[in-house]
Formats: sequence, structure tokens, C-alpha cells
Amino acid sequence: MSQIPPVQVIPPSQRPQNSAIPAYAAPLTPSGQPAHTEQDLEKINRMLRDYRTLMGENPVGTNAEIMRSIMGDNPRKAQLLQDGVTLNGSGEIVDPWGNPYFFHQLSGTLMEVRSAGPDGIMWTGDDIIRK
Repeated sequence: MSQIPPVQVIPPSQRPQNSAIPAYAAPLTPSGQPAHTEQDLEKINRMLRDYRTLMGENPVGTNAEIMRSIMGDNPRKAQLLQDGVTLNGSGEIVDPWGNPYFFHQLSGTLMEVRSAGPDGIMWTGDDIIRK
């Protein structure tokens, strides 16, 4: 049985200063730009939070129906759309890869939002999820 060699620890002062970030650290959009999915999900969470604050519960329905509610089709006619979100021709909010986000209402006050991620296929390992 062979022995495992010891791990060499390099002190921070001796580490290279310009190490490249691995490609997998930041998924890219089809145009080659870094995807800002986390920022998009934070904007979606703020819109849902603001809606809950005004209405007492989450908006319901499909992505397009939820976005219509966020954009003013609600009892108070409140327009809660955040700057910088992208809607497709069907009125759905889409992720950086152009795929509609999936909204899953877990309760009246908790919503799961899912991006299909870079592969564009929902329910795979690269999906990005926020509750």
C-alpha cells in the first residue's frame, strides 16, 4: 500500500496574484457575457416582497400572469417592476439565457423561483433556485 504524499500549503504571500478565475465560476450568456442570474433573482425577490407587503400574499399564476400583477394588474394598481429585468414577447420575465423563470408558490408568502441555467433545460443540475 502506497502512502499519500503530504499536501503542500502555499502561504498567501507566495501565491500568484493574477490567477485566472475558472470558466465554471461565472456562466456565460449566449452573447458571451457573464450571467447575472443572482442579481436578477434578487430583483424578482424584491418585486415579490413589495407585492406581498401591499397585497398580503404572493401573486399567483403563470410567469406572465405574475408579471402582469407586478406591473399593475392588481387591486391597488401598484407598479412594482424593477429596472433592468427582461421580458419576452409573452410578457414573461426571462433569465440571462432568454428562458422564462419558473415560479412555484410554496405558500401564500413563500415563492420558489427557478432559472433553467446555462443549459436551458429545467430540472437539471445547473438550475439556479431562490426562495
